[in-house]
Amino acid sequence: MTKFDELREQFPNLIPVQELRANVSIIELALHYGYEPQVHKGKSRPVLENAQYKDTIIIKNPQDAAKQVYQRAGDFTDSGTIIDFIRNRLTTVFSMFNRPADHEFKNVTGVLYDYLRVDPSEVTRNRQTAVKLSDDKPKQAFAKEIFDIRPLEANNYLTTRLIAPQTINSPEFVNKVVSQVSYFDPQKGHSESFLTVKENPDRKYITFSNVAFPYYNGLSTEVTGLELRSEKVKLHAPGSDRYSSVFISNPPPNPTLFFILESGIDALSHKQLRSVRGDDAFNAVYFSTGGQLTAQQVNTITRYISSFDKAPDWKINLAFDNDSKGHLFDLQFVQQLTATKFPLTSTVAGINRVGYLLPEQETYRPMRDALLDRIEAYNKSVQAQFSPEADPLGKKELNGQLITVGHNQGQIVLNIPESVGPLSAVSKSLLELTRLDHRIEISKSFSKDYNLELTREIKLGEKFGFVIKDESGMELLNGNSAVKMARSFNQFKNQAESEGFTGSFTLFQRTDFGFLKPLAELTLEKGISIKSTQNPALDELVQAEKKQTSQSQQVKSDEVPEKSTTQKSGLKPR
Repeated sequence: MTKFDELREQFPNLIPVQELRANVSIIELALHYGYEPQVHKGKSRPVLENAQYKDTIIIKNPQDAAKQVYQRAGDFTDSGTIIDFIRNRLTTVFSMFNRPADHEFKNVTGVLYDYLRVDPSEVTRNRQTAVKLSDDKPKQAFAKEIFDIRPLEANNYLTTRLIAPQTINSPEFVNKVVSQVSYFDPQKGHSESFLTVKENPDRKYITFSNVAFPYYNGLSTEVTGLELRSEKVKLHAPGSDRYSSVFISNPPPNPTLFFILESGIDALSHKQLRSVRGDDAFNAVYFSTGGQLTAQQVNTITRYISSFDKAPDWKINLAFDNDSKGHLFDLQFVQQLTATKFPLTSTVAGINRVGYLLPEQETYRPMRDALLDRIEAYNKSVQAQFSPEADPLGKKELNGQLITVGHNQGQIVLNIPESVGPLSAVSKSLLELTRLDHRIEISKSFSKDYNLELTREIKLGEKFGFVIKDESGMELLNGNSAVKMARSFNQFKNQAESEGFTGSFTLFQRTDFGFLKPLAELTLEKGISIKSTQNPALDELVQAEKKQTSQSQQVKSDEVPEKSTTQKSGLKPR
């Protein structure tokens, strides 16, 4: 007898939803439909992946099917109960049960009924696998005391990532980044907890030091987790609350800027880049979400921001990585913050796409129509870049950029590709239409992330000792000769004056860790110089270079043998 037959005997008319949920776990159903366990990625919260649909899910409460919920990795809008799991995959994993003519919930229960009719032996095998995936111990609570936490030593992993000591000791980050020491017992062949180490001080351990970023949940001052980084480590300490906690820097008295990034190293890199470009103001708070973004983390960040006495012109800067995942985080953050003005609801989407239901109430019609107009304009601009006679590859690329608009039981559905262009277009439109763009800004690094951008800046400094930049930070000229750079700076000045230019130029000398030392600065308004400064160091560098050049020329001259007078007169020597 199948489980379906048993439930039918108990409920001859209609099996209640709570009974369906209690008798079919998300793990079992996922296993049955091709998901593979990713044991190395989690046990207290099992991770399963469907390679065909590029779908990775994380399971919470794995031991209790009735309380079991899931979240798609990297997308907190795709989460919920087994009902949500099926609903959000009716066009992919469970497409064979998707009958548009039927009510959506009937299609969902059709999936559950079908699994309940599966041969009991197969159900048993799935259940046994699910049990093995689930850790029978309760989730370890985070306890700071079980870790060996020390002040950050001078020679640490951050220096290999080109983070300068002055950045680590800046007002934003001083005492916020620490070291965590791990102990490896070579006799046992595994690491030991700090408590065990303290109980056995006579044992010989091999120690490893990690850079640690403490995490907080905004509800207390207690540390709720640690983000650990080293050459070989990129993880969170056991028991860390990854779902609602974030790293936060030291806040200034009245913050103006709130930067939200994916990692603590990105936050440090962003601060250093600001300093490199001459902005040393202590006016910002930095947050790190640890390479992910959850709805709970958004709540924690906004709770922190609300608690501060802010400057009148305060602004949130979403500075996630400059890739498709980073732009997806932007949209998820924006969607949650704009919900009170224009509520979007997560819904079914295709592979590598996210779906949202637009609010159907009449009060939202003007904003809804305006959003659809913007999406239509975006799609037209994308289509204009492709030839109507595009080959199959070109058409595939086009479809990967277009936002499709459909309908689901009377509601309008947006189906957005997980690509930079469409994700960015929707995020920007939502901010502008809800008029939150004056408070929330999306800013991206020139590279994939801010540490890569910092690395590029420093490597460029190793190649060129001087640079001329304009007021926006754009590099106008790089060079290694103080004499030539000073001459070029004057040429820029003459050209700007003749063209009636308004703006500024600065000649910098590059120093360690990418920092810039200003040597000369010029500000013009309509070609008229209104500010002109020169550091005495520039003249010293120019004179020193001229002296060195003169000495080198003299040495070369001394090395040339003198010609005889007979040779000079054209006479042939005897």
